[in-house]
Amino acid sequence: MGRGAVLLAGAYAGWLLLGALGLWGLEGTPGSPRTPRPSRNLNGSEWDFATSLLFVTTLLTTVGYGSVAPLSAAGKAFCMAYAVVGVPITMLTLTAAVHRLTGPLVDRPRLYLQARWGYSRRGAARAHFVILVGVTLGVSVLLPAVGFYVLEGTWTYLDAVYFCVISLCTIGLGDLVPAEQPGQPLRQLYQVAVAAYLLLGLTGVLLLARTFRRLAELHGVASGILSPDGAVEEEDAGLLEGTKGGEKPTRGGHGGRGSVNG
Repeated sequence: MGRGAVLLAGAYAGWLLLGALGLWGLEGTPGSPRTPRPSRNLNGSEWDFATSLLFVTTLLTTVGYGSVAPLSAAGKAFCMAYAVVGVPITMLTLTAAVHRLTGPLVDRPRLYLQARWGYSRRGAARAHFVILVGVTLGVSVLLPAVGFYVLEGTWTYLDAVYFCVISLCTIGLGDLVPAEQPGQPLRQLYQVAVAAYLLLGLTGVLLLARTFRRLAELHGVASGILSPDGAVEEEDAGLLEGTKGGEKPTRGGHGGRGSVNG
């Protein structure tokens, strides 16, 4: 990871902490008798740092379950200003993360499929996309759903899968919200883990969407829609030019087992 990526990740983590501390200070501490401040959120539980961190994460990722919200005027004003600035920052940060991951997780696997297994560039793109869908589904939905199923207790496994999909699509219906049951062990750690899951899971979904867009452009499906000229992005065109010696791919999507042009 480059220095710029580390700085961006650190800056974004600081932005999350700033929002969590700000809301915790405004909502979590009761005020004087003259100017009382609510110490409970909409679901009746106490505001604490972990609750605030999970809330600002759902706010910035536009998931927004709706079970937690500021009740004071100051908290609402802070929330509005923080969201207006923070949502674009989140988009920028996640986009930068996807751009960093595209090389090792998209371009190199495609090149490997072409060089090692003789796929054409379109065949390599299709095979890689299918593999990436399976990996993303397993890592971002099926495996985390096991954790939610175990920790929540009252959720079925289908409920847990449903929660993961709805959250990572940023729909956030709010009918299922983690860490809301009273007496849950390590509740605050659980909330921090959910916040991290949302950020990492959304990064995976965005990477999958970017890969699908490239695949569509490569097959000409998105001509004039996803890109102005309907062409594959320059970096794809440079990396996926076919095999040496002018070998033509077969109709099944495979060509000769020669090396890929640099």
